[in-house]
Amino acid sequence: MIDLHCHILHGFDDGAHTFEDSLAMARMAAADGIRTVVATPHSPRSFACRHYEPALIRQSVNELNAALRAEDMPLEVIPGTEIAYESGVDQRLKQGLILPYGDSRTILFEPPYGALPPTFDTAIFTLQVAGYRVLLAHPERIPDVQENPNRLRPLVERGVLVQITAAALTGGQGEQLERVSVALLTHGMAHVLASDAHGTRPPRTPQLAAARDRAAELLDPQAAEALVHGTPLRLLTNQPFVLPIPRRIDHRHWHR
Repeated sequence: MIDLHCHILHGFDDGAHTFEDSLAMARMAAADGIRTVVATPHSPRSFACRHYEPALIRQSVNELNAALRAEDMPLEVIPGTEIAYESGVDQRLKQGLILPYGDSRTILFEPPYGALPPTFDTAIFTLQVAGYRVLLAHPERIPDVQENPNRLRPLVERGVLVQITAAALTGGQGEQLERVSVALLTHGMAHVLASDAHGTRPPRTPQLAAARDRAAELLDPQAAEALVHGTPLRLLTNQPFVLPIPRRIDHRHWHR
């Protein structure tokens, strides 16, 4: 499995605090069947960011991979970023001030936690025009999406991919987030499962197997495997694919 959202690097944000924390997270991920983890420290605009420097992120990834090889751990870490919503992201990516996923043209884009501003969709389209594929991080937490999940349909129809958090799908983050995650998944508006792990304790641990199994119950095993391997691999390697057509959620029954 491939985890596209993980705060495994220490010292950059509110994720791992020490190098030993990073190793403990890696061991937990490997034991769960994860073979690739993308380190996604928060970008400078995020309130959770403590330090951000692309060269230092790459150095930290190399140091962690060296330690994993020394332990013969079947896990590789790739550099990335959880990019907070702001204007000018396309230019900062072009200048190398913010990292995409590895060597790919895919970015993990974090929406604001309040109401989605009118400029949000435009910011995403600007990134797409600049040649980036956008993976939207954990929209199940957004109040606008919780109120009406169909808010994501126009974005998905225009090629935006959606990542939901593993623990949200399995109920580890509460009933509301589980309900939204299930609705998005079963209506073709979720394409990737990721841990968004910040440590080795719940509710966000570096584990995907339980969420994959839950997705297999809701969809089928092949579709579930695509959420944690097939689609992430295509995003990391710039491979083309066709997204399923999102289906509208009946809003009349959503608030019952």
